[in-house]
Amino acid sequence: MIISVRRYDYETLKKDLSPEDKIVILSCNNCAKKCKGLGGRAGLKSLGDKLEADGYNVTLRELCGIACSVDLVRKRTKEASTQKFFEDADVIIPLSCEEGEEAAAMTFPHAKVLRVTKTLGIGWGSPKEGVRLTTPLAGVDLKTDAPTGITIDEAAKQLGLLPGGF
Repeated sequence: MIISVRRYDYETLKKDLSPEDKIVILSCNNCAKKCKGLGGRAGLKSLGDKLEADGYNVTLRELCGIACSVDLVRKRTKEASTQKFFEDADVIIPLSCEEGEEAAAMTFPHAKVLRVTKTLGIGWGSPKEGVRLTTPLAGVDLKTDAPTGITIDEAAKQLGLLPGGF
């Protein structure tokens, strides 16, 4: 599984938004969901609820099976129930890996796509052990204890980043 964490906190995210923005949150329901609720339904609900409580205009909360699939993201833009929301969006917030952010940027060139995550590498997870990074990407300066790796919390802390959802 791909291991991703947040680049910044909620207060920093809000600095990139205005109350007039039409915001779409596009949440990955695969790897990002497994990264302590960064994505999935939990991540989508948490961020959407916070933004709406603070007066932001979240027009669509969209759960995508695999947000790094450009074809799957593009398919969502053509569905009758979501097409207008995506067309009218000023801001897209992908809760995904960096590849998912890139898929959103390619699919929605008219909108500002917020890059809120950092992809660390490949790992695994279990209910007992939690999420663990075993193979950092090139350029991610982390040492892991093969084969078990390091926890997502440890990895995020070493890099000054944040694990889990908003």
